[in-house]
Amino acid sequence: MSTKINYLTKEGYEKLIEELHRLKKVELPKILERLADAKSMWDLSENFEYKSALEDKDFVQTRMNEIEELIHNVEIIKEEKTPAKKADKVVDYWTTVTFFVEGDKEYTVDVVGTGEAWLDNKDLKISLESPLGLALKGKKIWETVKMRLATGKIDVKIVNIK
Repeated sequence: MSTKINYLTKEGYEKLIEELHRLKKVELPKILERLADAKSMWDLSENFEYKSALEDKDFVQTRMNEIEELIHNVEIIKEEKTPAKKADKVVDYWTTVTFFVEGDKEYTVDVVGTGEAWLDNKDLKISLESPLGLALKGKKIWETVKMRLATGKIDVKIVNIK
């Protein structure tokens, strides 16, 4: 069985390491302290703080597991490794693509590694493995592609590639 390689930019990898460290060293200890305090109250079945702390603990542990899985078998994407910047197509990571959705709203996204799409809400970043990334891969400027959504398909027209 082959192991899946997770492609991350150096910046994305470092952010994940920082987040994992914060979750392990700051967030989880706070939650465990909340749990201990809540357990000291008598009736756990009616104890909202205990239930809330348990949910928070589950969320943090799930996120830590996700990060550990992402960084376990990682390959750092090197910017100079990809020809995408020289090409007139969406080829690989480090490509910036501007497109219209259904001819209406314009978006500009950066193509980044697995698991990095959610890291930075200021800039729109998509993974090459995402449905949009897969739809755009190999396409040229002015091409229109259909992207499949749960609610159907939408047209995405590429207007610029850097």
